[in-house]
Amino acid sequence: MNAERLHAIARILKQELSERRTVASLNTLVNSLQQIVQQNNQSTQQNLVSSRDSFYKAVTDTPSDAFTPAWRQILIEMGGDDLFGKNLKQWVEKILAENQMTPGVAQEQLAEILDRLQKFSAALDQLISASDYFKIGSETLAPGEGEIALLIPREAVHDKLEEFTGELDDMKFILNTFSELATGHKDDLKIRTLSSSGLMVFLAAGYGFAAIVARAIDFIVGQYKKILEIKKLQLELDRLELPEEISEKAKEHANTLMEKSIDVFTLEIVQEYHTGKDGERKNELRNAVKISLNKIANKIDHGFNFEVRIEPPKALDKSKESEEIQQAVQAIKAASANMQYLKLEGPPILALPEKIEPRQSRRATVKKAKKEPGKEHEVKEPPKLDK
Repeated sequence: MNAERLHAIARILKQELSERRTVASLNTLVNSLQQIVQQNNQSTQQNLVSSRDSFYKAVTDTPSDAFTPAWRQILIEMGGDDLFGKNLKQWVEKILAENQMTPGVAQEQLAEILDRLQKFSAALDQLISASDYFKIGSETLAPGEGEIALLIPREAVHDKLEEFTGELDDMKFILNTFSELATGHKDDLKIRTLSSSGLMVFLAAGYGFAAIVARAIDFIVGQYKKILEIKKLQLELDRLELPEEISEKAKEHANTLMEKSIDVFTLEIVQEYHTGKDGERKNELRNAVKISLNKIANKIDHGFNFEVRIEPPKALDKSKESEEIQQAVQAIKAASANMQYLKLEGPPILALPEKIEPRQSRRATVKKAKKEPGKEHEVKEPPKLDK
């Protein structure tokens, strides 16, 4: 993983632990359970309820819960994904629910979590101290600076360079499409940082470019969440070993839903952002936007994650550019909820087209058959679609 980004994440996690008093709250909860074991009365029961509620408050709506997919992946690699925010809360809730009649067991299990959290907090201190000593910077964005990232699962490219570069080519096509739509020209796509552990690529992005990409990802993930139930259904169909055509119908339905949504969104976003007067180029962009959205949807279905970040400017005047920056910041902020880590189940279900079909192939061709005595007919061949 990238050292500067690791340093930045360590600082945020440490700040969360300090400001929320997470370790102290969990310690109080463990002590309250110990008191229940030693002497179960109304006073110790009230203390337990109070300490439990205080702990739940400390781990609710935390900064780590809003981590982007790439940051969440780094937290997983650090071994701390279950020690922060909602994951920690759910873990503690489960232990307390399962041991209502055996508080001693709950106390022992929570004490083990407390020990892990204390050691993790101490390790964060050491990491931050070492990073400062060796002058390793903290990977942060400057005010008004944006960033677009792609997280590529290693298994998706089989650790092969050729397949990885193919994914980068796809990313280039997608981002250049949205860059041209937002700004009128293709972006340089400058690399900010790379991370090899999860094959993460981080690119610098202007506010307008970043905002339109955020909107696209927000839309696709929002639509994709609607078909997650279909994926679950497909898993159940496979488990029950039902006829393959039933599973194929489920896949077809999911793809149809996504395609129809993308068709509508493509028209909306091109109409909103395109400012040129070249009608032919507008049509070309419309096709490119649709293919780009299809690519994003297919990749998300295969476990890829996209994210967009922007650092709000410290101060804005009343100029038109300042207003546009503020709108971009709000758009990216609104999309952040859908750009959080997606935990997928089951095999991919989407197979949206990723090539623009030639117009000629979209129309059925009509060929006249040889005339037979007493029979005259024509045979219509079905359209051949590029896959």
